[in-house]
Amino acid sequence: MRGVFGLIVGIVFIAGGLSGQMVLIGTHSGPALAAVGAVLCVINVLRIMQARAS
Repeated sequence: MRGVFGLIVGIVFIAGGLSGQMVLIGTHSGPALAAVGAVLCVINVLRIMQARAS
């Protein structure tokens, strides 16, 4: 369940960053927030795949 929540948060970060509605704290950059969201998505997809394998 933790992986799914992180995946949803990553998707929200991507959508918010690319739309310009949200920015990364300290940088005021939407694309940087979208990049952080993409990294979160990749990490959580790997976590879900690992949980299913074991």
